[in-house]
Amino acid sequence: MKLSVNGTELFFDVVGSSLEPAENFRQKPTMIILHGGPGFDHTYLRPWLDPVGEVAQLVYVDERGCGRSARHTHEYYQLGIMADDIVTLCKTLAIEHPIVLGQSFGGFVALRIATRYPDFTSGIVLFDTSPAWTGGYDLDALEQLVGGERGKELREIAHREETGVATEAELKRFELEIMPLYWHQNFKEEALREMYSNPLLNMDIASYMMGTLSKEYDLRPHLAEIKVPALVLQGRYDWVTPMLGAEEMARGIPNARLHIFEHSGHMVFMEEPEELVTVLKEWVTSLP
Repeated sequence: MKLSVNGTELFFDVVGSSLEPAENFRQKPTMIILHGGPGFDHTYLRPWLDPVGEVAQLVYVDERGCGRSARHTHEYYQLGIMADDIVTLCKTLAIEHPIVLGQSFGGFVALRIATRYPDFTSGIVLFDTSPAWTGGYDLDALEQLVGGERGKELREIAHREETGVATEAELKRFELEIMPLYWHQNFKEEALREMYSNPLLNMDIASYMMGTLSKEYDLRPHLAEIKVPALVLQGRYDWVTPMLGAEEMARGIPNARLHIFEHSGHMVFMEEPEELVTVLKEWVTSLP
């Protein structure tokens, strides 16, 4: 489905009903799910998160410039505008106090929503993400993981990718040689192939926003301002959005809980899906 909001057109898909067939049809919370990238769409998170629909209505959104949502020129690709998009979408759909889950880059948008609109959500899930991109990837960990001269070479390519200056050839090497390292042990080649063969992939927004975020994105000074409960989910071996960022969010947000997945890298939802779904369901149902 598509909806025109905030000067753009956003695609969203819904899993589950907002009403549970119980006594007098109990209202379930709505969870807005924001994908990573930027440049990918929501589909790589499915069907991994769909089972959470048993306790919440799920609304997967393709962020502006991504997936089936409208494309824009670069000046309209900003976290603040993307946060406004999601809030306006919810208001238009009469969704009140949703839970907002952001995975990777989607967590940047979720954090911006929580700091820009402190009373909007009922809770946020910060999923393998970071409160700042000024440090970017843990390049030391990447180099050590690969080792030798190849480790140094891939470190440089990763640095160029995270700062938005990688060439097309370097981006292809990133896809083929570095993206598999987003997994800790259980690499799923077919899933990665599907992500990059997706005709809706938008590398223009990816390159542009990675460059701006490396200079500008840092919400660490505002973590204490977040009023709502936060669930911080982190893969133990994630060098993409490293453990340091998760620990900073857990310490800095007043009502935050940190859960570490001990056998995962950046792709927790594929490496430990059962534990992830269990943790999410328990946290959602514990909210007031």
